Amino acid sequence: MRIAYSCAGEGLGHATRMAVIGPLLQRSHDIFYFIPETVKGFVSSRIGKVSHEEIPHFSFIKRGERVCLILTVLRAVPLALAFPFVLLGLVRRLRNLLIEAVISDFDPFLAWAAWMAGIPVLQINHPGIVQRVSSIHPQAILTSMATRMLEGPWDERIHLSFYGGDVGPIIRPEIFSRPISDGGFVLLNLKHCLREAILPILDRMGIRYRLFPDPQEDFIGALASCSCVLSTAGHQIIAESIALNKPILVIPQAGQWEQQLNARMVDQTGKGHSTTVDRLEGDLPKFLGSLERYRSHVLSSLFNVADSSREIVLRIEDFLGKVRQEKYGRLLFAVGSPAHQDGARLGEPQGCDKKRAV
Repeated sequence: MRIAYSCAGEGLGHATRMAVIGPLLQRSHDIFYFIPETVKGFVSSRIGKVSHEEIPHFSFIKRGERVCLILTVLRAVPLALAFPFVLLGLVRRLRNLLIEAVISDFDPFLAWAAWMAGIPVLQINHPGIVQRVSSIHPQAILTSMATRMLEGPWDERIHLSFYGGDVGPIIRPEIFSRPISDGGFVLLNLKHCLREAILPILDRMGIRYRLFPDPQEDFIGALASCSCVLSTAGHQIIAESIALNKPILVIPQAGQWEQQLNARMVDQTGKGHSTTVDRLEGDLPKFLGSLERYRSHVLSSLFNVADSSREIVLRIEDFLGKVRQEKYGRLLFAVGSPAHQDGARLGEPQGCDKKRAV
């Protein structure tokens, strides 16, 4: 089948899933990638030279560890105003490429374009997991509404998560390719907005660390050989750290409820702990003194860090099979109809509305 695959450009979790799932689907299908500029280099470095096009994306504005919601909304206004014109261009592109199905990882642009073009959409992501967690906290309610909007319309949806998901996380196969050891250093996974506040704390404490993201450094080797991880509370780094039994201390970004929820779940796994920049200097020594306890803790069955790549591909193939079946059924209906026998144009048969979430 001819499939268009898009992902969000905020963080690397969406792009990481695309870099794993895309090549697996390429074995049986023609895949056309729609990638935000922010993660284009990351994806291209992992899947090689493939057909891809740039797509817009909504992003957060951050000050230090905090997401500035008002500034983020204001920044999104121009893109929201351009949304209809972007969609029209994407609709034309999908039709020109003869796309039969769309896979979206938290990207609303291609999903809405597919909806307008009458193309089935499979939505796969992690952030939407917040919709499944009941909370009366205003930030939780707003985040749940926002994630639903950013998912766009879908015919089927799969949430991937190490807690409460339809399937578990996608763990890159290379994560397991290195021997596990304890090199006596902390792997830091910090965006630039946090480094100014956190690095001086670690330097004062005399803690050895290796800093990421850094395209010049070997992240996979560092993760396999570190003593523990200190990171923001992104889903992908948490899942990969726990999968390698590396204790993790997370600093969720204030104003981002998904990371707040991820951090809460890290506490519940018993494989790590959560903190804030203000508490870091007091919490870090306690965390480092408890590494053996985190390593020896048995993960509850409520959590799943097993690689679900095979399962998600099977779920995608099941979705594509239903798309083919429906398409073939419509064709048979149209060919056998009196209207077609009279030479009328083929069209969508009445009474076959798709069940769509819009």
